[in-house]
Amino acid sequence: MVGTKTMMKVQIPSAPKAAMGFNFNLKSGVDHFCLHPGGRAVIDGLGKSLGLSEYDIEPTRMALYRFGNTSVGGLWYVLSYMEAKKRLKKGDKIFMVSLGAGFMCNNCVWEVMKDGLEDTRVWGDGIEDYPRKNLANPFTEKYSWINDECLNFVRLEFY
Repeated sequence: MVGTKTMMKVQIPSAPKAAMGFNFNLKSGVDHFCLHPGGRAVIDGLGKSLGLSEYDIEPTRMALYRFGNTSVGGLWYVLSYMEAKKRLKKGDKIFMVSLGAGFMCNNCVWEVMKDGLEDTRVWGDGIEDYPRKNLANPFTEKYSWINDECLNFVRLEFY
Protein backbone atom coordinates (compact mmCIF):
# COMPACT_ATOMS: atom_id res chain seq x y z
CA MET A 1 0.00 0.00 0.00
CA VAL A 2 1.42 3.27 -1.06
CA GLY A 3 0.95 6.33 1.10
CA THR A 4 -0.15 4.65 4.31
CA LYS A 5 1.88 4.08 7.45
CA THR A 6 1.38 1.29 9.86
CA MET A 7 2.25 2.24 13.44
CA MET A 8 3.10 -0.50 15.86
CA LYS A 9 3.10 0.18 19.57
CA VAL A 10 5.60 -1.80 21.58
CA GLN A 11 5.32 -1.92 25.35
CA ILE A 12 8.38 -2.70 27.40
CA PRO A 13 7.57 -3.99 30.85
CA SER A 14 8.91 -1.75 33.58
CA ALA A 15 11.73 -3.12 35.69
CA PRO A 16 11.18 -3.55 39.41
CA LYS A 17 12.48 -0.67 41.51
CA ALA A 18 15.24 -2.80 43.04
CA ALA A 19 16.68 -3.51 39.59
CA MET A 20 16.83 0.20 38.70
CA GLY A 21 19.84 0.97 40.87
CA PHE A 22 22.34 -0.64 43.13
CA ASN A 23 21.60 -0.74 46.80
CA PHE A 24 24.81 -1.56 48.61
CA ASN A 25 26.74 -0.07 51.48
CA LEU A 26 30.44 0.43 50.78
CA LYS A 27 30.99 1.37 54.40
CA SER A 28 30.43 -2.23 55.44
CA GLY A 29 33.86 -3.21 54.08
CA VAL A 30 35.72 0.09 53.80
CA ASP A 31 36.78 2.43 56.61
CA HIS A 32 37.94 5.51 54.64
CA PHE A 33 37.36 7.05 51.21
CA CYS A 34 40.10 8.71 49.19
CA LEU A 35 38.27 10.44 46.33
CA HIS A 36 39.61 12.37 43.36
CA PRO A 37 39.62 16.10 44.30
CA GLY A 38 38.63 17.23 40.80
CA GLY A 39 36.24 19.99 41.82
CA ARG A 40 33.28 20.62 44.07
CA ALA A 41 30.80 19.06 41.63
CA VAL A 42 32.94 15.92 41.34
CA ILE A 43 33.22 15.57 45.11
CA ASP A 44 29.51 16.21 45.67
CA GLY A 45 28.55 13.74 42.92
CA LEU A 46 30.82 10.97 44.19
CA GLY A 47 29.75 11.56 47.78
CA LYS A 48 26.07 11.42 46.90
CA SER A 49 26.31 8.40 44.61
CA LEU A 50 28.38 6.44 47.13
CA GLY A 51 26.23 7.51 50.10
CA LEU A 52 29.09 9.16 51.99
CA SER A 53 28.90 11.53 54.94
CA GLU A 54 30.63 14.91 55.23
CA TYR A 55 33.20 13.24 57.49
CA ASP A 56 34.00 10.78 54.71
CA ILE A 57 34.57 13.47 52.08
CA GLU A 58 36.26 16.02 54.36
CA PRO A 59 39.81 14.98 53.36
CA THR A 60 38.94 15.39 49.69
CA ARG A 61 37.35 18.81 50.22
CA MET A 62 40.34 20.03 52.22
CA ALA A 63 42.83 18.82 49.58
CA LEU A 64 40.83 20.65 46.90
CA TYR A 65 40.68 23.79 49.06
CA ARG A 66 44.41 23.85 49.77
CA PHE A 67 45.93 22.53 46.53
CA GLY A 68 43.21 22.81 43.90
CA ASN A 69 42.61 20.23 41.20
CA THR A 70 46.04 18.66 40.75
CA SER A 71 44.75 15.83 38.59
CA VAL A 72 45.32 12.31 39.89
CA GLY A 73 48.21 13.52 42.09
CA GLY A 74 45.63 15.06 44.41
CA LEU A 75 44.80 11.60 45.76
CA TRP A 76 48.09 11.56 47.65
CA TYR A 77 47.20 14.90 49.29
CA VAL A 78 43.89 13.35 50.40
CA LEU A 79 45.67 10.30 51.80
CA SER A 80 48.25 12.49 53.52
CA TYR A 81 45.43 14.51 55.13
CA MET A 82 44.04 11.33 56.66
CA GLU A 83 47.50 10.42 57.97
CA ALA A 84 48.08 13.90 59.40
CA LYS A 85 44.68 13.85 61.13
CA LYS A 86 45.57 10.42 62.60
CA ARG A 87 42.44 8.82 61.19
CA LEU A 88 44.22 5.69 59.96
CA LYS A 89 44.81 2.61 62.11
CA LYS A 90 46.41 -0.72 61.29
CA GLY A 91 44.00 -2.91 59.35
CA ASP A 92 41.81 -0.04 58.08
CA LYS A 93 40.72 -0.28 54.45
CA ILE A 94 40.84 2.79 52.17
CA PHE A 95 38.80 2.91 48.98
CA MET A 96 40.63 5.13 46.47
CA VAL A 97 38.78 6.46 43.41
CA SER A 98 40.60 8.31 40.63
CA LEU A 99 38.99 9.94 37.62
CA GLY A 100 40.57 10.85 34.32
CA ALA A 101 39.68 12.32 30.98
CA GLY A 102 36.52 11.06 29.35
CA PHE A 103 35.02 8.01 30.99
CA MET A 104 38.17 6.86 32.76
CA CYS A 105 37.69 5.78 36.35
CA ASN A 106 40.05 3.64 38.39
CA ASN A 107 39.76 2.45 41.95
CA CYS A 108 41.55 0.26 44.41
CA VAL A 109 41.43 -0.70 48.07
CA TRP A 110 44.46 -0.11 50.27
CA GLU A 111 45.07 -1.59 53.71
CA VAL A 112 46.89 0.33 56.42
CA MET A 113 49.89 -1.79 57.45
CA LYS A 114 50.94 -0.09 60.70
CA ASP A 115 49.76 2.25 63.42
CA GLY A 116 51.37 5.52 64.37
CA LEU A 117 51.76 7.22 61.01
CA GLU A 118 53.43 10.40 62.23
CA ASP A 119 54.54 11.95 58.95
CA THR A 120 52.23 14.90 58.24
CA ARG A 121 54.02 15.66 54.96
CA VAL A 122 52.44 18.54 53.06
CA TRP A 123 49.98 19.24 55.89
CA GLY A 124 52.66 19.67 58.57
CA ASP A 125 52.60 23.46 58.56
CA GLY A 126 49.00 23.81 59.72
CA ILE A 127 46.96 20.64 59.94
CA GLU A 128 45.33 21.99 63.09
CA ASP A 129 43.69 24.71 60.94
CA TYR A 130 41.68 22.08 59.06
CA PRO A 131 38.86 21.36 58.41
CA ARG A 132 38.00 24.90 57.39
CA LYS A 133 34.56 26.13 58.30
CA ASN A 134 34.45 28.59 55.40
CA LEU A 135 35.49 27.17 52.06
CA ALA A 136 35.22 30.48 50.21
CA ASN A 137 38.06 31.18 47.83
CA PRO A 138 40.66 33.24 49.75
CA PHE A 139 41.62 35.11 46.57
CA THR A 140 38.10 36.38 45.91
CA GLU A 141 38.43 39.41 48.21
CA LYS A 142 41.89 40.28 46.97
CA TYR A 143 41.30 39.84 43.24
CA SER A 144 37.55 40.24 42.75
CA TRP A 145 38.17 43.62 41.10
CA ILE A 146 39.19 41.73 37.94
CA ASN A 147 35.52 41.05 37.19
CA ASP A 148 34.33 44.63 37.83
CA GLU A 149 32.29 45.96 34.91
CA CYS A 150 33.97 49.39 35.00
CA LEU A 151 37.37 47.77 34.38
CA ASN A 152 36.17 45.75 31.42
CA PHE A 153 37.90 47.51 28.52
CA VAL A 154 37.07 44.94 25.88
CA ARG A 155 33.51 44.94 24.74
CA LEU A 156 32.18 42.42 22.30
CA GLU A 157 29.09 43.37 20.39
CA PHE A 158 26.97 40.66 18.95
CA TYR A 159 24.75 41.43 15.98
